[in-house]
Amino acid sequence: MQVKMQLALPTDARYVSMMRSVADCVMTDFGVPAEANDDIQLAVSEACANAVRYSGDSMEYSVRLEVGVDGCTVEVVDLGPGFVPSDGTDPIADDEESGRGVFLMRELVDDLQFIRDHEQTRVRLYKRWPGLNLPAPEPGPV
Repeated sequence: MQVKMQLALPTDARYVSMMRSVADCVMTDFGVPAEANDDIQLAVSEACANAVRYSGDSMEYSVRLEVGVDGCTVEVVDLGPGFVPSDGTDPIADDEESGRGVFLMRELVDDLQFIRDHEQTRVRLYKRWPGLNLPAPEPGPV
């Protein structure tokens, strides 16, 4: 079983925490291990914060979330000019207030991709938990 959803969010930092809560809710219902759930929530927050920061004049960005019994994929897409991500290995000074997001995302997920195409920037995050044999969620009341 797999859950797929896509949300269009305003390019306003207030909505980053909402996306984090949505990811938490879906992954908790799926029985995703707490550590993996926490990793995805933080990585999604960083990707969404970058979409808000670098979206240019765009009024919204989208987040696609797919969660299954073996892992999840998150794709954050904005129509802004994008940015050139560091390789995530550059040291960040302790007094810097930003610049750690790419490093964090790389550490928290199994695969991270930045794709620039058709005037949009995609940040694709993969997190796997193979072999845990999570049961498919029980259907709830309709």
